[in-house]
Amino acid sequence: MPHFSFSDLLPTSTAAAKKPTPATVLFQDYYNEWFKTLKTTLLPLIHRSLTDPSPPALLSSHVHLLLHHFLSYYDALDLAATVSADNLPHLLHPPWRNSLERPFLFLGDLHPYLLTNLLRKFLREGGSESESDTEREPQTDSEAAWQLGITAWKDPSDELMVKIEQIERGLRLIVPSFSERMKKAQAGFMKKVGEQWIGTATVAEAMKIEMDEMVSVFLDANRARRSVISEIVGTLNLYQGALFLEGLAQFLVGFKDPGLVRKFKRHRIPSTVAGISGGAGGKSADGN
Repeated sequence: MPHFSFSDLLPTSTAAAKKPTPATVLFQDYYNEWFKTLKTTLLPLIHRSLTDPSPPALLSSHVHLLLHHFLSYYDALDLAATVSADNLPHLLHPPWRNSLERPFLFLGDLHPYLLTNLLRKFLREGGSESESDTEREPQTDSEAAWQLGITAWKDPSDELMVKIEQIERGLRLIVPSFSERMKKAQAGFMKKVGEQWIGTATVAEAMKIEMDEMVSVFLDANRARRSVISEIVGTLNLYQGALFLEGLAQFLVGFKDPGLVRKFKRHRIPSTVAGISGGAGGKSADGN
């Protein structure tokens, strides 16, 4: 009787999950360059525009650059997923993300709730400062930036609050549906694998529908993230939009802070415990 290993029964898309595909290697290179541009060029640019007196037209152009940078990332992520289903395992569990970032990921990237939570954070801070704090003369650039950030969020319009609530309601509806669809597709995927142990059909053909659905869920999650960012910036005024995008950029850059990552590693759950809860227990591709 011939001997078969589990990997013999898996289609190329699943067997390829053991190592990065050329496309995902290229995407990782793209992400590194994308992140470098965000950190060293666009974030300092928007920060200077907010702290130094800048004409509204100049600030608007910098907001547009940063917004386009975020949206172009999701376009590239979609392209990597649609080029080949082989890429999907690595896009869902990106090895270019460190151990500090991964708890904040949902289907391969930032959880959509983080975007509205960031906006809510700005609104809470703007409403918590006293009038004397916002009216005193700033003594330094950092104080001026802090004061601008606070005053920009004081007394938000009813239109803004209604729009935020609409976005949050939409997310509460669609995010659980993404999870349910992915769970169903994964269950179907494994069912096809199990059937193949005793069947004769080609696994790749039998599982194509499930793989296509997983790619579809991934694309829909990216579409939601892209839409939320665009809707938030479109609803805010110029200075609020600049502050929101700056905050989002700072949030991402902060994950890569070496000192913060080292501190997180010192306080992380031991791998034996993590293995019980997560089911894997092994190290990730980056060793974190």
